[in-house]
Amino acid sequence: MPPKTDNPYISSILTTPIDPRDQREGGSIVTFDDVQRRLVDAMDVLRRLPDREAGWLRTSTMSLWRQVQADWTETAAADRPLVTCALTRNEVGLADEALGWVAAYVPTGVTRQIVGLALMQLARTGSDRVEWSPIWERMGGHDGGWTTDGLRMRYGRALNGICKKVNRGKSGG
Repeated sequence: MPPKTDNPYISSILTTPIDPRDQREGGSIVTFDDVQRRLVDAMDVLRRLPDREAGWLRTSTMSLWRQVQADWTETAAADRPLVTCALTRNEVGLADEALGWVAAYVPTGVTRQIVGLALMQLARTGSDRVEWSPIWERMGGHDGGWTTDGLRMRYGRALNGICKKVNRGKSGG
């Protein structure tokens, strides 16, 4: 039985039952799939960032004569500048927030490596499911001491940890 109070606002809060399904549908609870989707989107943003080093080195790798005689109609395919899709502030902000979750809630070392490899695979393939065999090979295969199930469990625990911490932050707990 909730305690009695004269304040109608507090009284309504104490007597209103909380249904987790309503919170999930209302967007106040972050699920595993939400976190994974946000992190995959963040990896996609990272992949779309311009390569500043390649742009800086481009002028020193081309011969001087080709720079002088540059003509847009006769430019070789290798010399044309790459056209990348521009990133919006919203995309960069959401990616920054999601990567901040990894920085704050996923332990450094092997766990971050596993999370990074899995998310990059999901971003490259556009799939909803991680294929653990290639990641197992990247982690050393038999010599690495991992199993595909162990990698999957480590990844799942890391993303569940993010879910718990983000939801705890939203509820004020």
